[in-house]
Amino acid sequence: MKVYGIDVSHHQGRIDWPTVAAALRKVNGGTNPGFAILRVGYSSKSGKGGLVTDGEILNNLKGCTENGVPFGIYYYCYDQSPEAAVTTTQQVIQMIRGYKPEYPIFYDVEYEPYNTGEDDSGRSKAQVRQDNTDMICAALNTLEDAGYYAVVYCSRAFFTEYTNLDQLEAFDKWEAAYTATDTDTVKNGIWQYSSKNPLGIPGFGDSLDCDVAYKDYPAITKKAGLNGWG
Repeated sequence: MKVYGIDVSHHQGRIDWPTVAAALRKVNGGTNPGFAILRVGYSSKSGKGGLVTDGEILNNLKGCTENGVPFGIYYYCYDQSPEAAVTTTQQVIQMIRGYKPEYPIFYDVEYEPYNTGEDDSGRSKAQVRQDNTDMICAALNTLEDAGYYAVVYCSRAFFTEYTNLDQLEAFDKWEAAYTATDTDTVKNGIWQYSSKNPLGIPGFGDSLDCDVAYKDYPAITKKAGLNGWG
């Protein structure tokens, strides 16, 4: 199956959710409402953990809830240890408690100096890969222990160059790769395939991340009783 959606943060400003909801349903054939993945915030740039909330998260949660848009939650990583990742994740859990996302909670790890070894720490490439992997596992295990569907987001190149994929097999993946077709390099559940709004959602011009999900996440989440659906 394929379900199309978007991911947003405060960078998109105040979103007209009734219009977006109608557009998402239209691009999904008129019957499926699609989805949105909302940034709840990012971890402290100190690297020691702790959530800094996104300025639009409450508006976006309200907009999705009132307009029938299934949503997931993501948070951006500046953490620099598994302990920091746990601290940030615990605060994410507190922030979203009371909401019932139909899509997973995503830990977003990208090309910060710590994550690439360009932080003057002297760590080897192998150690950097293992440190990232340990941190991702710490965050996702914390989410799972709290009853959430936990997924990691990275670019295709980051997955292959800066993590140990064999140690992440137990987790779904949201993969970013702006290529003509998806590949089997990383087995993903969601593919972020463009940042140029190919779905043509009104209000964003040619700048909007678009995604396709290959699983029926709402059905899986509800059947398993995750994300507050128990």
